[in-house]
Amino acid sequence: MRTASPSVPHVLCLGGGYVAINLARALRSRLRAGRVRLTVVSNENFQCFHGLVPEMLTGTLQPTDMLSPARRLFAPGDFINAEVQSIDLDRHRVTVARQLDGRPLELAYDHLVLALGSTEHLGRFPGLAEHALRLKSYAACFAARNQFVEMLELADMEPDPVERRRLLTFVVVGGSFAGCEVAGELSEFLPLVARAHFPNIEVREIRIVLVASTPTLLPELGSREPWTSRYVESAFARDPMIEVRLQTKLASASSEEAILSDGTRIPTRTVVACAGMSAVPVIAGLAVPRDAHQRIMTDRFARVDGRTNVWAGGDCAAVPLADGGTAPGLAIWAMTVGRLIGQNIGRTLDQAELAPYRFTGLGDACAIGHRRAIAKLNGVPIRLTGTAAWLVWRAFMLLYVPLWEKKCRVLYSWLMTAIVGRDFLNLRADAPMNVTRVFFDAGQDIVREGDVGTSLFLIQEGEVEVIKRGEDGTETRVATLGPGQQFGEVAVFQRVRRTATVRATSRVRLVQIRREAATLIAGASEALHASLSPRTPPAPGMGSPRTE
Repeated sequence: MRTASPSVPHVLCLGGGYVAINLARALRSRLRAGRVRLTVVSNENFQCFHGLVPEMLTGTLQPTDMLSPARRLFAPGDFINAEVQSIDLDRHRVTVARQLDGRPLELAYDHLVLALGSTEHLGRFPGLAEHALRLKSYAACFAARNQFVEMLELADMEPDPVERRRLLTFVVVGGSFAGCEVAGELSEFLPLVARAHFPNIEVREIRIVLVASTPTLLPELGSREPWTSRYVESAFARDPMIEVRLQTKLASASSEEAILSDGTRIPTRTVVACAGMSAVPVIAGLAVPRDAHQRIMTDRFARVDGRTNVWAGGDCAAVPLADGGTAPGLAIWAMTVGRLIGQNIGRTLDQAELAPYRFTGLGDACAIGHRRAIAKLNGVPIRLTGTAAWLVWRAFMLLYVPLWEKKCRVLYSWLMTAIVGRDFLNLRADAPMNVTRVFFDAGQDIVREGDVGTSLFLIQEGEVEVIKRGEDGTETRVATLGPGQQFGEVAVFQRVRRTATVRATSRVRLVQIRREAATLIAGASEALHASLSPRTPPAPGMGSPRTE
């Protein structure tokens, strides 16, 4: 990291998104003249444009088309690729840690910009953290892209129609922009690729369920322009792949099923969460004013209330608008707030009067697949729908891509997709020897008698029952297990099929240890070996958990 004279004011920006990009642009002339110093801290060395996520998920764009290198974006400012650990507003210090080993680094600042965005609210419903695909981080988006293709691959070779139906059912949670765009893109991508490349899949088996807790789709736009909600709902109603559930919430999710708030059980292997954000932990712990959504409250200059040298923008901030309300968490608003913060920091250094936030928006657009969209341009009394709106939407997306070389790559991918079709590669890396958390609701089978055992389970919360099936098909409970107990080790270590079914009798959270990891752990110490390795089962009817 470059050094500078102690007399040069230091601006420290936490977060590498659109606030940081436009902050750097606003300060660029001062940076080049050496009149200010800028450092941007982000845990990723790239900026991800989330507006293009649905097209990346469905093979229209290549995975890196929506990424821009951070060091190119923030030059001539400094960039630190690290995790923010703590913020001390009174001492004007921020502690960051490198991801290799957590070694800390303390950074001093004269002006601090908080732009760390938001994170998923993992406690919204049971099973979200364990089983839902989330689209906040690039790694999660990439995993979702692979999941969609893998479901087609598995369904193509699955002989059981019930399981094939489960593999081909996709539940999308959230009726806002992201949920509608993902559902619409999937309804175009999945049947298109299935018809061309997966001969054993019946397209009519593909099912996309869009779950929205609101009375209408696109509520944030429909409240101002009701025709937009009506158009999207009508388009989805005509789509045989899409089933919309309004005023319904997701109650829980497991690896095999989604349960809705009205009691409906949807067999599925794929749940995509497109709703529900909360403050990142390091921001949540700051002693600053917050609104009802836990966003940091600022004045009309984007300065944190009660602080003269702390600024905030993007998803983590509530920047007031001139006509009431606060700036929404969309790219164009983060861009304009970031530019304002840079300009106002310059005005502060020049001891000039600060400028208030006056941006009122350019308009809104939402693409819903099949070259359809809705678009509303502020000040233009025209309702754009269908292909015309889709072209406007693409123009907006291209405008927001921050680097010219990336704009060219996006244009090239759009052109190639139109000519040769979409990519449907499953780029999943080799599965690690992992230990993960899993969730099951009451009545759901965790393991089934006769299945091949690839994992053992440790119970953290809830209870399960061990069931043996008789020759006549009747089921008999042979054991009940609770927190601190485990099951599945016989099948894992002896590499045999499950000899019993284990079913959740309540909501249950478990630690799942796959065979490779279990073998490694069991061989590491005698105590663990005694706990995890199989023992000689007792006589039939004794109800031991180790009979499965």
